[in-house]
Amino acid sequence: MTLALIAALPFLGALLPGLMIRTGRTACAGVTGAFTALALLLLVIQAPTVLAGGVVTTKADWLPAIGLAFNLRLDGLGLLFAGLILGIGLLIILYARFYLSKNDPMGVFYTYLMLFQGAMVGIVLSDNILLLLIFWELTSLSSFLLIGYWKHLPEGRQGARMALAVTGGGGLAMIAGMLILGNIAGSYDLSVILTQKEAIQASEWYLPALVLILLGCFTKSAQFPFHFWLPHAMAAPTPVSAYLHSATMVKAGIFLMARMWPVLAGTPEWFWIVTTAGLITMLIGAKIAFFKDDLKALLAFSTVSHLGLITMLLGMGTAKAATVAIFHIINHATFKAALFMTAGIVDHETHTRDLKRLGGLRHLMPVTFTIALVASLSMAGIPPLNGFLSKEMMLEEAAHTALGPAWLLPLLATAGALFSVAYSFRFLAHAFLGPKRTDYPHTPHDPGFGLWAAPALLALLVVLIGLMPMTAASWLVDSAASATTGTAIDLHIKHWHGLGSPALWMSLAAIGGGFALLAAFGPLRALWDATPRPEAKAIFDGLVEPLAAAARTVTQTLHDGSLTRAIAIGTAAIAATALFAFTTGAHAPGTRDLLPVEPVPVIAWLLLMSATLALALAHRNRLLSLILVGIIGLIVSLAFAWLSAPDLALTQITVEVVTVVLMLLAL
Repeated sequence: MTLALIAALPFLGALLPGLMIRTGRTACAGVTGAFTALALLLLVIQAPTVLAGGVVTTKADWLPAIGLAFNLRLDGLGLLFAGLILGIGLLIILYARFYLSKNDPMGVFYTYLMLFQGAMVGIVLSDNILLLLIFWELTSLSSFLLIGYWKHLPEGRQGARMALAVTGGGGLAMIAGMLILGNIAGSYDLSVILTQKEAIQASEWYLPALVLILLGCFTKSAQFPFHFWLPHAMAAPTPVSAYLHSATMVKAGIFLMARMWPVLAGTPEWFWIVTTAGLITMLIGAKIAFFKDDLKALLAFSTVSHLGLITMLLGMGTAKAATVAIFHIINHATFKAALFMTAGIVDHETHTRDLKRLGGLRHLMPVTFTIALVASLSMAGIPPLNGFLSKEMMLEEAAHTALGPAWLLPLLATAGALFSVAYSFRFLAHAFLGPKRTDYPHTPHDPGFGLWAAPALLALLVVLIGLMPMTAASWLVDSAASATTGTAIDLHIKHWHGLGSPALWMSLAAIGGGFALLAAFGPLRALWDATPRPEAKAIFDGLVEPLAAAARTVTQTLHDGSLTRAIAIGTAAIAATALFAFTTGAHAPGTRDLLPVEPVPVIAWLLLMSATLALALAHRNRLLSLILVGIIGLIVSLAFAWLSAPDLALTQITVEVVTVVLMLLAL
């Protein structure tokens, strides 16, 4: 029952903000935060059971005929993700209270936010794949509302449509994959499916199910070639970006890959598809991020890159790599949410996110600079922060995994880490370092406590996990990784792996190469601008536009304002369906056989059709139309009488006579 309440509280919280906005912005935010805090408290109460190796479940039938049940489960993986969703969600609620303008409808914003939060919590707690699919589609719809919250901005509307089209399309593919998986396992309950590894991987339907499910995961988590939608979603307010693209929406696909890891991973198909997609995404995202001038665009592509890193680790198929992926999920959520909020503060105070118009802000915004410094160093993988720990572990796994030639994966992983260092320090250097400028669009200064409190708390977590990983994070990583891999995990996180570790030298090469890239930014930027390259958005628009044009043509043809044509098309469709059923003799099993054809019903049917056709042709003659309507009603009454329903026949005749007489009097 507690799990059901945790899942329901965000939806209950979505009902109040829109009604309470007249009570003030603070009260609206407070009530919204209270529901999230209560859900988080209930989650914490369940945590000891889960951390001890238990699984908390709630089961309730919903539509047993189709296998849909309101079954919830809380294990280590669900605890990790639900904690991130609710914990960072609470900080976002606080941050949004001070970030949004007085002209922004805050009640609407919090309603959308809580709907999305509830959908995400539902995904990570679902123990029935049909229930999970419902929540999955709800995240697409609610994120569409959040991304398009500033509906007066064309970029916001376009980004929302793009996100919905890509993630919604992937969701449709995933529905098919999940249904196949459920049919192979003989159940739609996750707790059953996760025990059917041998049956699933031995099935001839394994590969189709795998590809379809991964399409849903890749579109939701912005993996190549579906990575392009996420940067365009940056038109949303910064609180939305910080929430959706650090700990929630883009992690939904990651979560599902981790959840399905016990039954889908461990095959060559999984390894090559998932590892390759993650590696390509990591490299493409990192390279593009380095050359972006917009703070949020830089962070968006860096998010794409880190999601690729996590996907690559899950694709390797080993328990150690999956554990590192889980650890990096925590680290990425903390430093990336802090960085997005920092970018929002810079935009809020300077009225620009353009790195070419920034610089020297550390002199004017020391608190913001400190938060950005900690989070940026963590994103770059600089010791002793938490990002360094998971980056070193990632490089170690890459060094011992073969993707083709033995040197290929370590080299490409080092290249990804190198670009990560470069764009992290570009974010820091081009926005905060250097001399003060005199041409800021608006005179900057540190905001009030309400705006920097949330990112400061996240920066503190970055430091704590980095300095004390065994105390601050290993227990949660062990629990989540054990639930993911199905084996007991006891991770020992340490800063120093010895001079013999290949990760040390790969990391040093990445840091040195990253600084070299940043030093050569000017020439590299000129080369980047001069190099022609395909734009994913242009390709997407080129694919969507013909579909949109065809839809417009069909709509204009069918809905041209003519009521007569609309009725004719509908009638023709109904008649064609009836004719098909009549000529094929198709009827559902268990229904009665077709009645024998007799002369009287045939004559009545011909009269009915003739009168109806005459009415359609003579509809401009009101008197004749009324007479024909009366004839039609009389034939229907005779049909009732023929079928042994005299009461209906008498009622029909009475209604027809009264109606026709009244309408004749009105002529």
